[in-house]
Amino acid sequence: MGKSIRITGVWLLVLAFYMPLMAQKNIAFADGVNKQKEIKLSEVASGVKYIPLETTAESLLGKDIMDVTFAGDYLFVCDYVNLFQFTSEGKFVRKIGKAGEGPGEYTQSVMAVVYDEDAQQIFMSDFRKGKVLVYSFDGKYLYDIDTQRGSMTTYRDKAGNLFGVTNEYLYTKDKRGKELFVYNTKGKELYSFHFRPEQGVRYPGIIFTYGILYDHQGKTYYKNPLETTIFRLEGKKRIPEYKLDLSQYEKLSGEDDAVIVVDKKTNTGTNLPNKAADKKFNFFNILETNHGMGIEYAQENERRFAWYDKEKGALCRVRSPKAQWDGFTDDMEGGCTIFPRFISKNKMIAVASAAILLEKVKPAEAKGSLKELLPDLMEDDNQVLVVAQLVN
Repeated sequence: MGKSIRITGVWLLVLAFYMPLMAQKNIAFADGVNKQKEIKLSEVASGVKYIPLETTAESLLGKDIMDVTFAGDYLFVCDYVNLFQFTSEGKFVRKIGKAGEGPGEYTQSVMAVVYDEDAQQIFMSDFRKGKVLVYSFDGKYLYDIDTQRGSMTTYRDKAGNLFGVTNEYLYTKDKRGKELFVYNTKGKELYSFHFRPEQGVRYPGIIFTYGILYDHQGKTYYKNPLETTIFRLEGKKRIPEYKLDLSQYEKLSGEDDAVIVVDKKTNTGTNLPNKAADKKFNFFNILETNHGMGIEYAQENERRFAWYDKEKGALCRVRSPKAQWDGFTDDMEGGCTIFPRFISKNKMIAVASAAILLEKVKPAEAKGSLKELLPDLMEDDNQVLVVAQLVN
């Protein structure tokens, strides 16, 4: 009897150890993206709205939009150089802060912004200075927080803690070092996660992507750029939630995104694309919803979009046979193919060029908000946000 109890106890320990792994969901990513499928916007959204961002001398946006967030009564848009504040309908309100070297000023490298709606505060990450600048929603500079130079603060959890990601460990000889750290609004580090490379695995020496942090249903998720596992973070614990199975492409993961070519005469180096890495996957963003998961990735020098259907347990690359790029077919208002980039308040957001909309959309087929904006839209206007309300 006693022996039987001891064996049962051992099995309980084994089960306790493996339960997180058993709960981990395997996503056949490599096999899935080999299949292209058209998915209509109405399959994932209950409605869509086209929001033109007002074009003025002060509100001219750059080509690349780094972040779009609905916070409070406002819409914040970051274009790497500046942070712009608009009303929820796209009317320009103000620029937040300005570039410079003085107090409350940032270098032109704004790559991440997070918000505290309750306190009406904005946390702008300046990775060159190694600081987070804090502003109020009315544009007033409040204070700054010293962080690690080269890091980006990309996330704020329910408790108000800030999460910073860094890729400096990628350039150490043994690939060991801090990859993610959590700190409070006074700059005190609370805890951190360190990358621990697996023996026998080759990792790239040059990679240009940071770790991905996102929120889903109030929980925090994280993916390291060198790993294929998406973890749920609970305090200091990393619990594996999803595994992206790269199949035959796994062996390419260790390839550098670029190679350094040294000019011996000038003793200067240049980064050139590494052709051997063309077929490997680089992951840029994860948009998880109640019913599915959108994954923005690059392969063969092309940005692509995949969708994982949670109910069916199936993944595919999303692209209509007639489309020129990946994304959902707008069967709701007759717009261009929608490549989602952001999620905010149960809204999936894409960014559309005014020139592309004018070129591709047939006015007779446009409906709703898209039909309303087309007559006044000019080719050199600011971008138009495509905001899809997700199905609950």
